[in-house]
Amino acid sequence: MSSKDEILRVRRYFDMSRRDLLRGAAALGAAGALGFGGMRKAAAATDINYIGWEGYDTFLTGGDFDKAKGFALQKTLISSTDEIITKLRLDSSAVDVCTPYFVNDDFLGAEGLLAPLDLAQIPNFAKLHPTIKHYAESNMSEDGKWFACPFTFGSICMLYDSTQIAAPTSWADLMKDEYKGKAAITADYQGNIFAMARVLGIANPHHMTRDELAKTTELLITLKKKHLKAIAPSYGDLINMYVNKEIVISQGWEPVSTWIGDGTTVKVAYPKEGASGFIEGYAIGKGSSKSAEAHALINNALSLEGQIAGADLSSIPVVTTEAMEKAGAANKALYDYTDLEGYFTRKSLVMEMYPLDEDGEYAIWDDYQEAWEKVLKA
Repeated sequence: MSSKDEILRVRRYFDMSRRDLLRGAAALGAAGALGFGGMRKAAAATDINYIGWEGYDTFLTGGDFDKAKGFALQKTLISSTDEIITKLRLDSSAVDVCTPYFVNDDFLGAEGLLAPLDLAQIPNFAKLHPTIKHYAESNMSEDGKWFACPFTFGSICMLYDSTQIAAPTSWADLMKDEYKGKAAITADYQGNIFAMARVLGIANPHHMTRDELAKTTELLITLKKKHLKAIAPSYGDLINMYVNKEIVISQGWEPVSTWIGDGTTVKVAYPKEGASGFIEGYAIGKGSSKSAEAHALINNALSLEGQIAGADLSSIPVVTTEAMEKAGAANKALYDYTDLEGYFTRKSLVMEMYPLDEDGEYAIWDDYQEAWEKVLKA
């Protein structure tokens, strides 16, 4: 399977409602229909249950670490991160390694669904670039305990055909008259809401008043109805639109620019309002009987072999200082490791979780999901 096939689907973050997240009842009720009711326990002492994005397991097994240790990854691949929450609620002890969406990590830990990581069993944690550790800490740790270990990062940025247009400088460029019918976004609503909120001058798109969210929603509807060629359901569809010269500008994700093929003319741009940033991490289900093996795999993900294997597969970035030094020229060109602080302050912004509790003024998680449904139906 080629690298672009590994993570071509648009990464969907929020299908589960606040009630599902806080109480778990709806998630459990839906489990049977989704085929989650009978999650298979590990069949043997060396089997490790992994649930996460396809391709992200490559960091864990880089350098054939799994074969050397006699581990067999039993993979449950996801199409949205709420599936991980569902599995954890069904039986967290059956989840040995998973890749929750980073804004959920400390909450899931506080709920007793993720085990605190034993950093003594992850000596390579010390190799994390200090900037990565700094921007991951607020979402991945709580009261000094880490519930997830960073292994890569990225942003929902802008893409453009460099043979057709100049590099865009603002999310508002998606609405330029000359690009009408030649622009696209993906179905990643977290990134879309972030982008249009920033166009409206909202400092923290994850903490908007209901009025601010309403205005953002209306701007997204205007974008969809008057300017877009399409909302791409997958990165594969987005790539096809570029290959077929149907679009010249879009929302996207850095590695997509490399998946189109050698000599691609599609380039990455970071708008002045910033892109929605994220840091991906591995976590261990509370009560896992394979905790030692899971820690060993996570430690390998931060080894030089693990980091480079994962990065080479899908053109995604690395997080350790030594891997940044050893990464290939193409990877270094796509991610400027010499200015990570700039990446997380000027190019992208890493947000914390949307509010979960009503206070009468600020929009909560359910409101954001309802806003995106309104955009899709418009």
